[in-house]
Amino acid sequence: MFSFKRCCIPDCSNFIFNGSDRCLRHSLDSETAADEARKYIKEKKVIRDLCFEGLEFEEFSFSGKALHSCFFKGCTFINCNFDETAVRQCFFDFSTFKGCVFRNAKIKQSSFAVSIFEWNKVNASEVFHSNFNGSTILNCDMSDNDFYFSSFLNAQLRNIDFSNCNIKKASFVFSRLENINFKNSNVQEALFEITGAFYG
Repeated sequence: MFSFKRCCIPDCSNFIFNGSDRCLRHSLDSETAADEARKYIKEKKVIRDLCFEGLEFEEFSFSGKALHSCFFKGCTFINCNFDETAVRQCFFDFSTFKGCVFRNAKIKQSSFAVSIFEWNKVNASEVFHSNFNGSTILNCDMSDNDFYFSSFLNAQLRNIDFSNCNIKKASFVFSRLENINFKNSNVQEALFEITGAFYG
């Protein structure tokens, strides 16, 4: 697991990056540190136990990479490619994903809580035991996926195609769902019905 050591800057609660005593934001040269972090990801097939908190990625490819136990809290992903990416026990809380593509991705035991997803395509992927609680998900194609035991608790979802998905044991409790297509998905095995859930 990534280091839980905090940045040495007073009142900063961010985690240190890659053996430094500072987070990426407080690196002596934050722009160079960010470039080096992105370069590291580009060059490696397996990225494990590192903190990339607050990093911005645009037109960036994670395709075919394995991300394990990494911390991407508060990151921004614009038009990024996650085709055939393996993600396990990673944290993307409070992040933003816009125009990104996930095809044949395998995402397990990861958290995307309180994040923003807009105009993304997630298809033919496995998204198991993952957390989208409190997220805002708009105008996304999320068809042909397996969302087994994932949670969308207290999320806002609008204009989403969830057709042909496995949503067994997935939770949409207390969520606001507007213009959602669940055609050919097993909605009877998902959880919607605790008081406070809205569908329609």
